[in-house]
Amino acid sequence: MERREREELCGTTLDGRYRLIRRIGIGGTGVVFAAEDVADGGSVAVKTLRPCYVSHIDLGTRLRREAEVSRRVPHPGVVRVTDQGTLLDGSPYVVMPLLVGESLARLLQRMHALPVAMVAAISIQVAAILHSAHGAGYVHRDVKPEHILLNHGLQGELVVHLLDFGVCASEDACAAEKSRENGRVFGTPSYVSPEQASGEPNVDGRADLFSMGIVMFEALTGRLPFAASSVSKLLLRIIRDDAPRVSELRAEIDPGVDMIVSRLLQRDPRQRLPSARALSRSLSAYVGEREQVESRLLSLLAIGSGVDDATATVRSLVAQQRVA
Repeated sequence: MERREREELCGTTLDGRYRLIRRIGIGGTGVVFAAEDVADGGSVAVKTLRPCYVSHIDLGTRLRREAEVSRRVPHPGVVRVTDQGTLLDGSPYVVMPLLVGESLARLLQRMHALPVAMVAAISIQVAAILHSAHGAGYVHRDVKPEHILLNHGLQGELVVHLLDFGVCASEDACAAEKSRENGRVFGTPSYVSPEQASGEPNVDGRADLFSMGIVMFEALTGRLPFAASSVSKLLLRIIRDDAPRVSELRAEIDPGVDMIVSRLLQRDPRQRLPSARALSRSLSAYVGEREQVESRLLSLLAIGSGVDDATATVRSLVAQQRVA
């Protein structure tokens, strides 16, 4: 059934403007299409809910919240939602640029692990995006390599986007929404913080910092800090066990970087770095010659041209492998 979901929309034009060309991604809750903006001929991505969730109040709210986040978070690393509307079944859709780039996840699949300077360069940019999001009252709750998009800037610099705020927590969410979230785990199991794994709805930005610690650990070592034979056992390990040190797998790692990742992965949020800005500042000493580092990193990316080359990246706009 999943293979055919929303295929009836292909070839249709939404609100007289967005002609859906083909379906390019489907995940736990959403479906993404490559589309043409008939007003100017530009390529866009249109994200909808899967048919089985069209009556799900919270999922509709979260999809619309992506548009809200793009308006309220003043950072170019947040993908702009350029338009939104409603399908005939009453469910929402949002329109975004059809981005070209390569996710950190795909890069790590090829490279296994990255040098410290490259990990620092990427993490500093993600931290800057998180700093803006946290300042606007949002916690991403699903920071992972699939959601970190790497690309060339107009001047040859590294450009990083943090994708998919679809399960983000908002400080402005109503009490009823927060009550419904109590006890539920939001995010991708391998990357959630202990407080997320416990089903705590009132998490703050330090939850994203824990996830950044997992991302950095994986990027530096090629392995995740926590693994288990089932999701429930994995969540229990994240809640109860201390994370290993990067230096246990890479003895040559700089002690300062080892300490930064260790602080991010503290089970008690009070023991972590206090903010995304603090993370960015802590990593600045490990980038080295940033232009050279970014140039070497960009040379590793497998990016072609055209819509087809963007397909794998746009899949990251869809909710994948989440517990909630």
